[in-house]
Amino acid sequence: MKKKVLWTIVGSMMLSACIQQGTLTSNPAPLMYHQFEPTDELNTLQLAKSYAEAINLNLDRKVFYPGLYADYGVVLAKLGCTTQANVMFNNERTFFPNNARYVDFLAHTLTPNQAHDKHIDTSHIDLKSLDTIHITLTPAQIESKEQLENDPEYRKQLKLQQQEEKAEQAKATQKAKKEAAKAKERERRSQAKAKEDALKNKAAAKKAAQKEKEAAKRAADKQKAADKKAAQKAKAEAAKAAKKQSSTTDNQ
Repeated sequence: MKKKVLWTIVGSMMLSACIQQGTLTSNPAPLMYHQFEPTDELNTLQLAKSYAEAINLNLDRKVFYPGLYADYGVVLAKLGCTTQANVMFNNERTFFPNNARYVDFLAHTLTPNQAHDKHIDTSHIDLKSLDTIHITLTPAQIESKEQLENDPEYRKQLKLQQQEEKAEQAKATQKAKKEAAKAKERERRSQAKAKEDALKNKAAAKKAAQKEKEAAKRAADKQKAADKKAAQKAKAEAAKAAKKQSSTTDNQ
């Protein structure tokens, strides 16, 4: 009886927190499903999936709400997944240190054997892992489930949820397309700039080579002119010396 009262208190705190914060507004049907029969384990599993989806969505958006990890931990603990529940409590402490006192109470009450473990995991939650939790339905639970699924308000909320999910998916797809287009445009500009730089470098190299060639030609022409001048001077001096030698010979 004491455990049932405890779950009622914790569950009330949990649902009150998540409704006030609006963390499950994108999943109203599972939340309504849980409220219809809050002690039903199947409904609790549906709620756990809703929390997991909300956490994954918040991770994608990089927006975090206080109490979300703690509430998810409570649901996991109720399903018997105490190790994972304790990790969620640790996540809550990491993101929101001010909630430590409340989370400590949850951990020591719901996961006393794991409370000493401070391991955290803020990666996306594998929703398929929740399907490994086996729950056996009683005839009364099956009837309750069928009643809910045939309830007009539930079906209306479920339809709204599906429409929201479809719109969200379309929005995400559109955003992905825009990001892909931007990335493609950045790549095109990068390639164009690289090509332009390559052409500039090629032109600069060609210009430098031409300049070097012209400088070499000028140096060669200058050297050739100097050699020619030196040869002419040597020839003139030789002619002068020969003439002087001839004049000396004639005088003798």
